[in-house]
Amino acid sequence: MAFEVSYSGFGTVGYASSNQSYGYQRFIDDRGTFKRDSVVGLQVDTRFAEKFGATVQGKIAPATASDSRYEGTISWAFLAYRPTNDWLFRAGKQRIPLYLYSETYDVGATYDFARLPTEMYSIVPSNDFTGLSFSKSWSARSADISFDGYWGKSTNDFRFWLRDDIPGVQTSGTLFRSLDFSGGGLVVTYKARDQIFRAGLHRAVVRLRNGQPFPTTFPFVELAPGIGYYQVDPSLPGPGIPATASIANTTLTLGTELALPADFRIVGEFARSVVPKSEIAPQGNRGYLSLLGRFDQWTPYVSYAFLRSTARTRNLYQRINDNTVPNFIPGAAQINASQRAGADQIVAFDQHSWAIGTAYSFSATSKVKAEYLKTHIGEVSQLVDAPSGRNIRDQDINVISLSYSFVF
Repeated sequence: MAFEVSYSGFGTVGYASSNQSYGYQRFIDDRGTFKRDSVVGLQVDTRFAEKFGATVQGKIAPATASDSRYEGTISWAFLAYRPTNDWLFRAGKQRIPLYLYSETYDVGATYDFARLPTEMYSIVPSNDFTGLSFSKSWSARSADISFDGYWGKSTNDFRFWLRDDIPGVQTSGTLFRSLDFSGGGLVVTYKARDQIFRAGLHRAVVRLRNGQPFPTTFPFVELAPGIGYYQVDPSLPGPGIPATASIANTTLTLGTELALPADFRIVGEFARSVVPKSEIAPQGNRGYLSLLGRFDQWTPYVSYAFLRSTARTRNLYQRINDNTVPNFIPGAAQINASQRAGADQIVAFDQHSWAIGTAYSFSATSKVKAEYLKTHIGEVSQLVDAPSGRNIRDQDINVISLSYSFVF
């Protein structure tokens, strides 16, 4: 066979603005931003034998370890081997089949949402991994069934927002922690002409890249009856902070897309994450359900999404965040600041959102989108950058988004 090479590209120019002065989803506030949704990428696909091929995809987007700059990264770089039509093996950097739209996450022209619901699509900072994967497919009458498995490693930068300065200990603002992930998963997908069902089970072991252990909880140190503090600062007196060298996160994912009469369709996804060893790590339930309709070139939609941590994680956050010691306690100012700093490092969520939007397709390769999003923050959300000394709870965030997406 002749050596074959094909090129393709994609991009989104997106603008978003909210009604709040504090940040939401890293970049969105009342000053407006192009950083939240803008991305551009290029992909090269090669076929150098009947059963062998390779794919490389690069993109430019906001850096994962900085809020102030863009960076270029290689998203995909893998070799593919297809011995028969129903088997496919890949080796290299590729995409975890974590969501319904995992493979097209960055390609906004392939879906009608202004952005994929953050409540669901924020399980991990990036769902790329380097390793091995396989896919086995079966044809059954008018449907296809596929069984996918993968194993590999990845590195991610997890972002925290710290509200307050603690002299000699921390400065307020963003804190990025570099994490190493290793693990794998199994996914089964049923596809018919008008419906898709997908279920997956994923397990990842996470370690800090600097080799330090993860704290698993913050013990309470009693100074007097009804007075004390949570030991979030190891320099403060106390029994010591329980820690573990790694944490294991197990996530169950479910997804479906169903066609309805009159060119309507339903899309929904759900995930449940469990981290047995930790009260601090992200775990809980998340998901969304959307109704979309197609009218010529217009596709309006309405969507509901939610993200809620387990009760033990939310309760630990509230106890630490609301805890203070009286001013007559020596070092009270530093102790009280350390309580808020500890709360800021607990990955806790309690929010839900309603979105109404529309997409207009100029062609099969380009579309413009608009969306109004109303997010309600309940007890807490790590997706919000709370101002110094404040708690963002029982508040609404209204976001207007406009974008243009293309492929070529």
